[in-house]
Amino acid sequence: MESTFSRRGFLCRMGAAAAAFTLADHANAVEKTVAEGSTGKPNILLIVADDQGWGDASCNWKDTDIETPVMDEIARTGIRFSQFYVNPLCAPTRSSFLTGQYSMENGMWRGPSAEKENERRIRSDVTILPEFLKKAGYRTGIFGKWHMGYKAPNTPNARGFDEFYGFLGGAHPYTATPARRLMHNSEPYAEDLHLTDYFTEKALSFITDCAQQRQPFFCYVPYNAVHGPLWRADQPKPSGKPEWLERYARKGVDFPRRDYNAVLEHMDHSVGRLLSLLKELELEENTLVIYFSDNGACLMTDQTKANYPGNNGPLRAGKGSTYEGGIRVPCVMRWKGTFPEGLVSDELVMHFDIFSTVLEAAGLAVPTTNGHNPVHGASLITHIVSGGRERLSERTVFWELTGKVAARRGKWKLVGTLENPRGQWQKIADELEDADLELYNLDTDIDESDNLRQKHPEQYRYLKEKLISFFRSIR
Repeated sequence: MESTFSRRGFLCRMGAAAAAFTLADHANAVEKTVAEGSTGKPNILLIVADDQGWGDASCNWKDTDIETPVMDEIARTGIRFSQFYVNPLCAPTRSSFLTGQYSMENGMWRGPSAEKENERRIRSDVTILPEFLKKAGYRTGIFGKWHMGYKAPNTPNARGFDEFYGFLGGAHPYTATPARRLMHNSEPYAEDLHLTDYFTEKALSFITDCAQQRQPFFCYVPYNAVHGPLWRADQPKPSGKPEWLERYARKGVDFPRRDYNAVLEHMDHSVGRLLSLLKELELEENTLVIYFSDNGACLMTDQTKANYPGNNGPLRAGKGSTYEGGIRVPCVMRWKGTFPEGLVSDELVMHFDIFSTVLEAAGLAVPTTNGHNPVHGASLITHIVSGGRERLSERTVFWELTGKVAARRGKWKLVGTLENPRGQWQKIADELEDADLELYNLDTDIDESDNLRQKHPEQYRYLKEKLISFFRSIR
């Protein structure tokens, strides 16, 4: 496969006006920054896609009809994780990589709620990633989707971010107007740009300014791509930009998949613009880049009947499910000069490992607890730097969403559906005692079609006891 940057000529012609404008805007600052040198602390660029399926990355799955050349390039020049896991829903995943904990522990077991009773938010005694980094001298910025709360003290600026351009909720149209809840810090704000371009432009400016000031940065870019709204037959207004839609029309991809692909590759290309700026600023070797999706793709065959035609490849089910298609997603990382190139890791890696990895990269101690509950994240740096020779410790990991549960240890995975506990973890532990769950061997059954509960009762009992104990341990 051609590298991202060898294809830059074609891709940049489609985004030439925006890219040229950005580089012209930042030219003087770039020259000044390169002359003065970079900061000592490593920068962190964390990019999170919204609803990008495991099969919607060309570095993951050869049978996909979509191209993700930038994700592929990061994998080629860094590391790709083939078994990277998140929660089945976006807000719980975000709360996990920001706190190092399960969403059931930090309070964000579903999306945020402003209700006085049973309010869902990250607990006030829990410290999130930008708060740690800001205290360590980092400048912190978020450009995109927040979805961790609607009012202070649960907004970005109240939770450690110096700069926020984006929206507070869970979804947003791909155009910006003041009436559509786009914000700059605490004030309404809008520009006449596709949101993918809007977030990218703001992140480019933030990185350039931090580099010019020789200040280490944590740049968090949670795109709303490729979440809906997307093209619908009853409301046929595409979310993708014309040049990207035309690209997939020429490839014979029809709606609604054409719109999905256009939005996703536009986002991937925009990540390439961020990487190009790092190269121009001579910050590539001083920046840890992390790029993954927040949950599995939403499928048109799901009960939601949503027109979000994502693809999870050979994995079963999709967003909202604790089967593999809902929780296993694409993930790549790069830290030039520090991480080896072209590494593929088959280790079981979790969302909360991002928390510990970023803290270690920044030279900060990883806490053992965060609030009342433990930090579960394991830093991935030693594993990566060793070329994969240093293995991660074997562990049992857990999932829950609206009563859908799962547990995994090694190749064995337990899956089932119970009554929605609505945050009452002792209740779900009680129900699990008599629940009838499914057991799968993921080494030989990636699509979870062969229930081995009866053939391996000892593995079934072990994982079920671990799952019950986990829910009983939550404080």
